[in-house]
Amino acid sequence: MTTPVQQKIRDKKRTPEQIADMVKSGDWINHGSVGGDSTVCTEAVAKRLGGGLGQLKNIEFWMYAMFYPHLEFQQLDPRQEFHTIHEFFFFPWNRRARDTHNVSDWAQWGWAYGMWAHHYRFANAVREKRGMDWWFNAATAPDERGYFNMSYGTNNCNIFRQTAKKIVFEVRSDYPWAEGGRFNTIHIDEIDYWVEVDCEKYRWPQINEKVIKARPDEEAVARNVMQIMRDRDVIQLGIGSLPSACVAAMSDAGFKDLGIHTEMMNVGLIKLIESGQVTNAYKSIDRGRSVWAFAFPVDVKWYYDTIHRNQSMAVYDIDYTNNLNVLTRIDNMIAIDNCVAVDLLGQQCSGFYEKRPISSTGGYFQFVTFCAQSRGGRGVASMTSRSKHGTSRIVPFLPEGSTVDVPAQFANYVCTEFGIVNLRGLSGYERAAALISIAHPDDREWLEREAHENGLLPPKFPVSMLPAEGGGRRYPSYDERRKYKIPMGSAVWGYDWDEGFQSGK
Repeated sequence: MTTPVQQKIRDKKRTPEQIADMVKSGDWINHGSVGGDSTVCTEAVAKRLGGGLGQLKNIEFWMYAMFYPHLEFQQLDPRQEFHTIHEFFFFPWNRRARDTHNVSDWAQWGWAYGMWAHHYRFANAVREKRGMDWWFNAATAPDERGYFNMSYGTNNCNIFRQTAKKIVFEVRSDYPWAEGGRFNTIHIDEIDYWVEVDCEKYRWPQINEKVIKARPDEEAVARNVMQIMRDRDVIQLGIGSLPSACVAAMSDAGFKDLGIHTEMMNVGLIKLIESGQVTNAYKSIDRGRSVWAFAFPVDVKWYYDTIHRNQSMAVYDIDYTNNLNVLTRIDNMIAIDNCVAVDLLGQQCSGFYEKRPISSTGGYFQFVTFCAQSRGGRGVASMTSRSKHGTSRIVPFLPEGSTVDVPAQFANYVCTEFGIVNLRGLSGYERAAALISIAHPDDREWLEREAHENGLLPPKFPVSMLPAEGGGRRYPSYDERRKYKIPMGSAVWGYDWDEGFQSGK
């Protein structure tokens, strides 16, 4: 006997072509959450783009870190005459469109605030008044009660379901059921249609992450980060090979009882879980569970087997994983994230450099800034001292056309293969001296000259301005501050005085 829920599920099934036929010229389409990228519906809409009778024009796609490469846009409308893309985090396919034809809009993002800015602009209690005409998103098949699991793309879905007039889920059999957390399921009553995806034809780009090996300079960066890591740390890792190199270093160091609180579940963290080093046993919140918000399933079976119905993992919306109030409550949190460049003032750039979008901030600002404000917390901007082009990543001043993704006043640790320095509490002279000390040796003379010319190092004063944790210039070691929390923000609920001086709660 067919239940009412089962009947609703049957009634709402459509094909991608049927969805595309309902799209009208001038529509705005939300292309999906991170890890919940639309595939078939977006392709079907793209095939209708053009200036002829019955074709679509003036279509605006709003994208938030779309990893799945929609090459059909460059093939069918490369100069974006009939559509435009608003993207907040560039991956290679959008960078290529920008570099080749100077198309694809880029804007500063900054999870999770950026998503609430989307909510502010487009949300409405009345569906017909919402700002987005369509929201396409990948999901699992519904369960017997009619709930779709948002799986790898849980992160933004609670916000997106409040901002679109029409909601279409693209059901994928290769998406695992991710345990919550919160806001990880959406009921059939809340959506308009769903389509089925051929997962073999529309497969995620596959990368054998297990065999990726870090370069020697990246391994050196990772070893330097280990200097400030301890047992029972709670880890957030950013995207890329460099943060993942830290996992091998953690294994070599033999750290125990580690925890995970991250936005992106990635190869490094999965390896760490499999190693047994992660127990989450000493987390101050979400004890016993690895917390995450999204994943790119670039190894479909491995990611599926890791996440499906795994009670030791909890997927949350982005407003939890990246929330400044949550991050400051997680004792011994350490965020390790990639950085494009740091200048001698301590300003950090991670997304848009020298008038060119590289990617975007993602959660870089939240994690590097607010993990450093937890008890024993650290925010690490990690980078090789030179780019792949051989240019210094430590520069006198960020060049024109670069974003400041972490302001100088929030700078904490900066790490290269030549060392790790803590910028917190340093004067201008000390910051410049510290950063020059971890620059590539061949760039230090140039940096010192620029620093002197611009008043960033003293012209005559003979005393060294180079600080060192637990050493030079009266700077405490990390272990001395392991139980310390910046008091800022604790005025509402009080302070701790356990060490004989004021600390935050």
